[in-house]
Amino acid sequence: MISVIVPVYNVEPYLRECVDSILAQTYRDFELILVDDGSPDNCGAICDEYAEKDTRIRVIHQENGGLSAARNAGLDIARGEYVTFMDSDDKVSSRYLECLYKMLINNEADVSTCRALFSRSMPVSADCTPSADCCELLPGKVACQQPYLSGGIIDVTAWGKLYARHLWDDIRFPVGKIHEDQAVVPILLYKAEKVAASQDKLYFYRIVESSIMHKPFTLKRYDDIDAVDNCIEFFVRRDEYEIAALAHKHRNHLLAVYSISARNSGIYDQLPNEYRMSEWSALRILRKTMSDDKYTYYLAMLHPNWLRPHAYLRKIKKILHIPCK
Repeated sequence: MISVIVPVYNVEPYLRECVDSILAQTYRDFELILVDDGSPDNCGAICDEYAEKDTRIRVIHQENGGLSAARNAGLDIARGEYVTFMDSDDKVSSRYLECLYKMLINNEADVSTCRALFSRSMPVSADCTPSADCCELLPGKVACQQPYLSGGIIDVTAWGKLYARHLWDDIRFPVGKIHEDQAVVPILLYKAEKVAASQDKLYFYRIVESSIMHKPFTLKRYDDIDAVDNCIEFFVRRDEYEIAALAHKHRNHLLAVYSISARNSGIYDQLPNEYRMSEWSALRILRKTMSDDKYTYYLAMLHPNWLRPHAYLRKIKKILHIPCK
């Protein structure tokens, strides 16, 4: 009934923990597709070892092509009516599949979602007491806007969601790109008739310092902008101008953040013109879209000497009961 797709690359210390959490699911009618994406460690052998012990496990060995290529390979052979993704250094609650499936079936939805617990060390017992019957139902056209909203109840990650397989008929992850989720998840949510969103934390995301998001800032991070542009084009083609405008506002926020990060990393002069934004424009956008604490963080990147007067201004506003925004 469900295909669980797990791309595997260079995660030998965590792989068994990940697979064991899937095999411990209370919902049993699933296949587990492990995609060994040319991993240089012993991950391939570990995948084969598990496949010999459990007939629900299928293994693909392929040359390294990146996360998108690995997920796409899993999608191409998936036999389930529903699909979910996991990263191979993460874990899930034992009721992850059960709850997502019940939410989807009971509400006749095409997508069900949950929240994640982010940690540098996984809890010894990766479990919780979920409330599968307590979820919010959203039309697809409303759900697809959530990743673009501050405090939206659905994020843009591909994992932590259960999808009806048919939504993927004409969609694949962009190969060779990072921020691949940003390019496809809003479109999948839009295509769904209904989305069931739970706030239960059923997915356990391991924060790894060597991951792409924790590496030094490079031009590759602008794949994120290209991903949002892909979605904007999709919405405009369907005359969904309000959704496109919201996505464009999110794009400007990302450009502002990346503009400051690029300056701080000394690579701003390498940016193509379409990615450039003056520091004043960047700060003005972030002032409107971020909390004051986050804004102060980015201000410190550009002008550390401005922090003291900025702190004084915050203090005065607090005394006068003026919002810091």
